[in-house]
Amino acid sequence: MEKYELLLILPAKYTDAELAEMADKIKGIVTAAGANVAEIHDLGRRKLAYPIKNARNGNYFLFYLEAETPVVAKLNEMLRLSTDILRHLLIVRDEKIIKIPSFAEEEIRRERAEAPAPRPLPPPPPQQAPLQIKEKITMEELDKKLDEILTDDIL
Repeated sequence: MEKYELLLILPAKYTDAELAEMADKIKGIVTAAGANVAEIHDLGRRKLAYPIKNARNGNYFLFYLEAETPVVAKLNEMLRLSTDILRHLLIVRDEKIIKIPSFAEEEIRRERAEAPAPRPLPPPPPQQAPLQIKEKITMEELDKKLDEILTDDIL
């Protein structure tokens, strides 16, 4: 048997008691398909990146299970057809990852990273004397100057 992770998003319209019932119902679906559920983790309510079936928030659940390869295809089909599940993802479990992801810890790390450290203000630039405006030159005078420069460069 191979180890798998099943991540589910359920609509936020359910209460905590209904979510517990839904988790048991999904556990029943998984066991009916022929897989063994090792652990179930409620990862909490999160805002979705985009609306799914007119839902803007979802409750995330993480199931760790063991199943044979043919069972996975059957389980995927059963979960896809369930109307109570917004999205699901069933993948082979990475044995190197032993800690359950925590959205709360992630948010705390993100807030710490985004909080800018107070920096001293740079010194103000030195005051420069205002530029003096020379008298305006007409186009004819500018053309003459340009011709002089160009003829001096050629000779």
